[in-house]
Amino acid sequence: MVSGGGQRVTIAGSGRVSGGTYQSVSVAGSGVIEGDVQAKTINTAGSCRFEGSVKAEEMKTAGSCRVEGDIKAGELQMTGSTRIGGRVAADVFKSAGSQRIGKKLTAGYIKLSGSCQVGSDVEADKFVSAGSFQVEGLLSADEVEIRLEGDCRAKEIGGERIEVRRKGSFGASFSAEDLKEKLKAKQAQAEEGFEKLRQRFGIDINIDFGRLAEELGKLGQSFGNLGLHLGGFGGQGRLEVETIEGDQIYLEATQAETVRGKRVIIGPDCQIEAVEYEELCEVDESATVAHQQKV
Repeated sequence: MVSGGGQRVTIAGSGRVSGGTYQSVSVAGSGVIEGDVQAKTINTAGSCRFEGSVKAEEMKTAGSCRVEGDIKAGELQMTGSTRIGGRVAADVFKSAGSQRIGKKLTAGYIKLSGSCQVGSDVEADKFVSAGSFQVEGLLSADEVEIRLEGDCRAKEIGGERIEVRRKGSFGASFSAEDLKEKLKAKQAQAEEGFEKLRQRFGIDINIDFGRLAEELGKLGQSFGNLGLHLGGFGGQGRLEVETIEGDQIYLEATQAETVRGKRVIIGPDCQIEAVEYEELCEVDESATVAHQQKV
Protein backbone atom coordinates (compact mmCIF):
# COMPACT_ATOMS: atom_id res chain seq x y z
CA MET A 1 0.00 0.00 0.00
CA VAL A 2 1.25 3.46 -0.92
CA SER A 3 -0.04 6.59 0.76
CA GLY A 4 0.98 10.19 0.42
CA GLY A 5 -0.01 13.70 1.29
CA GLY A 6 1.71 16.99 1.87
CA GLN A 7 4.72 15.63 -0.05
CA ARG A 8 4.98 12.72 2.35
CA VAL A 9 5.17 9.19 0.96
CA THR A 10 4.68 5.99 2.95
CA ILE A 11 4.96 2.43 1.67
CA ALA A 12 3.55 -0.12 4.11
CA GLY A 13 3.66 -3.77 3.09
CA SER A 14 4.54 -3.73 -0.61
CA GLY A 15 4.52 -0.93 -3.15
CA ARG A 16 6.24 1.27 -5.72
CA VAL A 17 6.48 5.03 -5.98
CA SER A 18 7.92 7.38 -8.58
CA GLY A 19 11.00 9.40 -7.80
CA GLY A 20 10.75 13.11 -7.14
CA THR A 21 11.01 15.66 -4.35
CA TYR A 22 9.23 14.89 -1.08
CA GLN A 23 9.14 16.05 2.51
CA SER A 24 9.67 12.49 3.72
CA VAL A 25 9.83 8.94 2.42
CA SER A 26 9.05 5.99 4.69
CA VAL A 27 9.17 2.32 3.74
CA ALA A 28 8.08 -0.51 6.04
CA GLY A 29 8.04 -3.84 4.25
CA SER A 30 9.03 -4.07 0.58
CA GLY A 31 9.33 -0.92 -1.51
CA VAL A 32 10.74 0.35 -4.80
CA ILE A 33 11.53 3.99 -5.56
CA GLU A 34 11.60 4.54 -9.34
CA GLY A 35 14.16 7.15 -10.37
CA ASP A 36 16.01 9.83 -8.41
CA VAL A 37 14.52 10.94 -5.10
CA GLN A 38 15.11 13.93 -2.85
CA ALA A 39 13.62 14.29 0.63
CA LYS A 40 14.25 15.85 4.00
CA THR A 41 14.07 12.45 5.70
CA ILE A 42 14.17 8.90 4.34
CA ASN A 43 13.54 5.87 6.55
CA THR A 44 13.42 2.27 5.36
CA ALA A 45 12.82 -0.98 7.25
CA GLY A 46 12.61 -4.34 5.54
CA SER A 47 13.54 -4.41 1.85
CA CYS A 48 13.91 -1.31 -0.31
CA ARG A 49 15.37 -0.57 -3.73
CA PHE A 50 16.15 2.90 -5.08
CA GLU A 51 16.42 2.81 -8.88
CA GLY A 52 18.30 6.10 -9.07
CA SER A 53 20.23 8.48 -6.84
CA VAL A 54 19.21 9.68 -3.39
CA LYS A 55 19.55 13.07 -1.71
CA ALA A 56 18.38 13.64 1.88
CA GLU A 57 19.12 15.63 5.00
CA GLU A 58 18.75 12.42 7.01
CA MET A 59 18.60 8.85 5.77
CA LYS A 60 18.26 5.72 7.89
CA THR A 61 18.03 2.18 6.57
CA ALA A 62 17.43 -1.11 8.39
CA GLY A 63 17.24 -4.51 6.77
CA SER A 64 18.06 -4.82 3.07
CA CYS A 65 18.61 -1.70 0.97
CA ARG A 66 19.91 -1.23 -2.57
CA VAL A 67 20.70 2.12 -4.19
CA GLU A 68 21.63 1.96 -7.86
CA GLY A 69 22.99 5.51 -8.05
CA ASP A 70 24.69 7.92 -5.63
CA ILE A 71 23.76 9.01 -2.12
CA LYS A 72 24.22 12.54 -0.78
CA ALA A 73 23.05 13.09 2.79
CA GLY A 74 23.61 15.15 5.89
CA GLU A 75 23.43 12.13 8.21
CA LEU A 76 23.43 8.60 6.85
CA GLN A 77 22.87 5.58 9.11
CA MET A 78 22.76 2.06 7.71
CA THR A 79 22.13 -1.21 9.49
CA GLY A 80 21.66 -4.61 7.92
CA SER A 81 22.73 -5.23 4.33
CA THR A 82 23.23 -2.28 1.96
CA ARG A 83 24.48 -2.15 -1.64
CA ILE A 84 25.24 1.22 -3.26
CA GLY A 85 26.26 1.34 -6.89
CA GLY A 86 27.70 4.85 -6.96
CA ARG A 87 29.32 7.39 -4.66
CA VAL A 88 28.39 8.27 -1.08
CA ALA A 89 28.84 11.76 0.36
CA ALA A 90 27.63 12.66 3.86
CA ASP A 91 28.42 14.86 6.82
CA VAL A 92 28.07 11.83 9.12
CA PHE A 93 28.19 8.22 7.94
CA LYS A 94 27.49 5.35 10.35
CA SER A 95 27.12 1.73 9.34
CA ALA A 96 26.54 -1.57 11.09
CA GLY A 97 26.11 -4.88 9.34
CA SER A 98 27.27 -5.50 5.77
CA GLN A 99 27.78 -2.50 3.48
CA ARG A 100 29.10 -2.37 -0.08
CA ILE A 101 29.81 0.94 -1.82
CA GLY A 102 30.72 0.85 -5.49
CA LYS A 103 32.63 4.13 -5.71
CA LYS A 104 34.09 6.81 -3.42
CA LEU A 105 32.97 7.37 0.19
CA THR A 106 33.35 10.92 1.53
CA ALA A 107 32.19 12.15 4.95
CA GLY A 108 33.15 14.44 7.78
CA TYR A 109 32.82 11.61 10.31
CA ILE A 110 32.79 7.90 9.48
CA LYS A 111 32.01 5.15 11.99
CA LEU A 112 32.02 1.55 10.80
CA SER A 113 31.08 -1.65 12.56
CA GLY A 114 30.46 -5.00 10.97
CA SER A 115 31.90 -5.14 7.45
CA CYS A 116 32.26 -2.50 4.75
CA GLN A 117 33.63 -2.69 1.20
CA VAL A 118 34.44 0.45 -0.78
CA GLY A 119 35.34 0.23 -4.46
CA SER A 120 37.41 3.42 -4.52
CA ASP A 121 38.81 5.96 -2.03
CA VAL A 122 37.58 6.86 1.45
CA GLU A 123 37.99 10.46 2.63
CA ALA A 124 37.00 11.87 6.04
CA ASP A 125 37.96 14.23 8.83
CA LYS A 126 37.71 11.33 11.30
CA PHE A 127 37.52 7.62 10.49
CA VAL A 128 36.63 5.09 13.20
CA SER A 129 36.30 1.38 12.50
CA ALA A 130 35.49 -1.56 14.78
CA GLY A 131 35.04 -4.58 12.55
CA SER A 132 36.41 -5.34 9.08
CA PHE A 133 36.73 -3.29 5.92
CA GLN A 134 38.16 -3.40 2.42
CA VAL A 135 39.11 -0.14 0.68
CA GLU A 136 40.30 -0.51 -2.91
CA GLY A 137 41.99 2.91 -2.96
CA LEU A 138 43.31 5.48 -0.48
CA LEU A 139 41.87 5.77 3.03
CA SER A 140 42.54 9.36 4.06
CA ALA A 141 41.49 11.16 7.27
CA ASP A 142 42.92 13.60 9.78
CA GLU A 143 42.31 10.97 12.48
CA VAL A 144 42.22 7.24 11.78
CA GLU A 145 41.21 4.85 14.58
CA ILE A 146 40.98 1.18 13.70
CA ARG A 147 39.98 -1.60 16.11
CA LEU A 148 40.73 -4.92 14.46
CA GLU A 149 37.73 -7.15 15.08
CA GLY A 150 38.21 -8.72 11.66
CA ASP A 151 40.59 -8.52 8.70
CA CYS A 152 41.01 -5.04 7.21
CA ARG A 153 42.57 -4.08 3.88
CA ALA A 154 43.37 -0.82 2.12
CA LYS A 155 45.73 0.13 -0.66
CA GLU A 156 47.03 3.18 1.22
CA ILE A 157 46.27 4.94 4.51
CA GLY A 158 47.12 8.58 5.15
CA GLY A 159 46.40 10.98 8.00
CA GLU A 160 47.78 13.14 10.78
CA ARG A 161 47.13 10.62 13.55
CA ILE A 162 46.79 6.92 12.75
CA GLU A 163 46.10 4.28 15.38
CA VAL A 164 45.57 0.58 14.70
CA ARG A 165 44.87 -1.79 17.58
CA ARG A 166 43.56 -5.25 18.14
CA LYS A 167 40.35 -5.52 20.12
CA GLY A 168 41.13 -5.44 23.84
CA SER A 169 44.56 -3.82 23.43
CA PHE A 170 45.62 -1.32 26.08
CA GLY A 171 48.99 0.05 24.94
CA ALA A 172 49.80 3.75 24.95
CA SER A 173 50.00 5.22 21.46
CA PHE A 174 52.59 7.90 22.07
CA SER A 175 55.30 8.96 24.47
CA ALA A 176 55.22 11.04 27.62
CA GLU A 177 56.01 14.13 25.53
CA ASP A 178 52.82 13.63 23.52
CA LEU A 179 50.83 13.12 26.72
CA LYS A 180 52.32 16.31 28.18
CA GLU A 181 51.00 18.29 25.23
CA LYS A 182 47.53 16.79 25.61
CA LEU A 183 47.49 17.40 29.37
CA LYS A 184 48.79 20.95 28.96
CA ALA A 185 45.74 21.77 26.87
CA LYS A 186 43.51 20.62 29.76
CA GLN A 187 45.61 22.08 32.60
CA ALA A 188 43.99 25.54 32.70
CA GLN A 189 40.51 24.02 32.71
CA ALA A 190 41.47 21.59 35.49
CA GLU A 191 43.04 24.30 37.64
CA GLU A 192 39.88 26.40 37.34
CA GLY A 193 37.90 23.45 38.67
CA PHE A 194 40.39 22.93 41.51
CA GLU A 195 40.06 26.59 42.51
CA LYS A 196 36.28 26.19 42.81
CA LEU A 197 36.83 23.20 45.10
CA ARG A 198 39.21 25.24 47.28
CA GLN A 199 36.70 28.07 47.61
CA ARG A 200 33.69 25.87 48.29
CA PHE A 201 35.09 23.01 50.36
CA GLY A 202 38.55 24.15 51.42
CA ILE A 203 40.14 21.29 49.48
CA ASP A 204 43.63 22.05 48.17
CA ILE A 205 44.61 20.04 45.08
CA ASN A 206 47.96 20.31 43.32
CA ILE A 207 48.87 18.15 40.33
CA ASP A 208 52.21 18.02 38.55
CA PHE A 209 50.96 17.51 34.99
CA GLY A 210 54.45 16.82 33.64
CA ARG A 211 55.02 14.04 36.17
CA LEU A 212 51.52 12.68 35.54
CA ALA A 213 52.25 12.42 31.82
CA GLU A 214 55.49 10.52 32.48
CA GLU A 215 53.77 8.03 34.79
CA LEU A 216 50.88 7.53 32.36
CA GLY A 217 53.40 6.86 29.61
CA LYS A 218 55.10 4.18 31.74
CA LEU A 219 51.76 2.66 32.74
CA GLY A 220 50.56 2.60 29.15
CA GLN A 221 53.72 0.82 28.06
CA SER A 222 53.28 -1.75 30.84
CA PHE A 223 49.73 -2.44 29.73
CA GLY A 224 50.95 -2.70 26.15
CA ASN A 225 53.36 -5.46 27.18
CA LEU A 226 50.65 -7.15 29.25
CA GLY A 227 48.30 -7.03 26.28
CA LEU A 228 50.91 -8.88 24.25
CA HIS A 229 51.10 -11.77 26.71
CA LEU A 230 47.33 -11.92 27.13
CA GLY A 231 46.62 -11.58 23.43
CA GLY A 232 43.90 -14.22 23.59
CA PHE A 233 41.58 -11.58 25.04
CA GLY A 234 41.92 -9.44 21.93
CA GLY A 235 40.55 -9.84 18.42
CA GLN A 236 42.38 -11.86 15.80
CA GLY A 237 42.00 -9.40 12.94
CA ARG A 238 44.86 -7.98 10.90
CA LEU A 239 45.42 -4.93 8.72
CA GLU A 240 47.03 -5.36 5.30
CA VAL A 241 48.10 -2.20 3.48
CA GLU A 242 50.76 -1.18 0.98
CA THR A 243 51.64 2.24 2.44
CA ILE A 244 50.85 4.11 5.66
CA GLU A 245 51.80 7.78 5.94
CA GLY A 246 51.08 10.17 8.81
CA ASP A 247 52.46 12.39 11.56
CA GLN A 248 51.83 10.13 14.58
CA ILE A 249 51.45 6.43 13.89
CA TYR A 250 50.79 3.50 16.23
CA LEU A 251 50.29 0.03 14.74
CA GLU A 252 49.42 -3.44 15.95
CA ALA A 253 48.85 -6.59 13.90
CA THR A 254 49.68 -4.75 10.68
CA GLN A 255 51.37 -5.95 7.51
CA ALA A 256 52.68 -3.09 5.35
CA GLU A 257 55.32 -2.47 2.72
CA THR A 258 56.15 1.09 3.81
CA VAL A 259 55.37 3.20 6.89
CA ARG A 260 56.29 6.91 6.86
CA GLY A 261 55.79 9.33 9.75
CA LYS A 262 57.21 11.81 12.21
CA ARG A 263 56.69 9.61 15.26
CA VAL A 264 56.20 5.92 14.56
CA ILE A 265 55.53 3.11 17.02
CA ILE A 266 55.42 -0.40 15.58
CA GLY A 267 53.53 -2.46 18.14
CA PRO A 268 52.93 -6.19 18.64
CA ASP A 269 52.60 -8.63 15.76
CA CYS A 270 53.50 -6.24 12.93
CA GLN A 271 55.37 -7.13 9.74
CA ILE A 272 56.78 -4.04 8.06
CA GLU A 273 59.17 -3.97 5.11
CA ALA A 274 60.43 -0.39 5.59
CA VAL A 275 59.93 2.44 8.11
CA GLU A 276 60.88 6.04 7.29
CA TYR A 277 60.65 8.41 10.27
CA GLU A 278 61.60 11.98 11.18
CA GLU A 279 61.70 12.06 15.00
CA LEU A 280 61.01 8.69 16.62
CA CYS A 281 60.76 5.01 15.73
CA GLU A 282 60.06 2.32 18.34
CA VAL A 283 59.61 -1.35 17.47
CA ASP A 284 58.01 -3.98 19.72
CA GLU A 285 60.06 -7.12 20.31
CA SER A 286 57.38 -9.25 18.64
CA ALA A 287 57.28 -7.08 15.50
CA THR A 288 59.43 -7.41 12.38
CA VAL A 289 60.83 -4.40 10.53
CA ALA A 290 63.21 -5.17 7.68
CA HIS A 291 64.55 -1.63 7.19
CA GLN A 292 64.52 1.58 9.27
CA GLN A 293 65.64 4.98 8.03
CA LYS A 294 65.60 8.39 9.67
CA VAL A 295 64.85 11.07 7.09
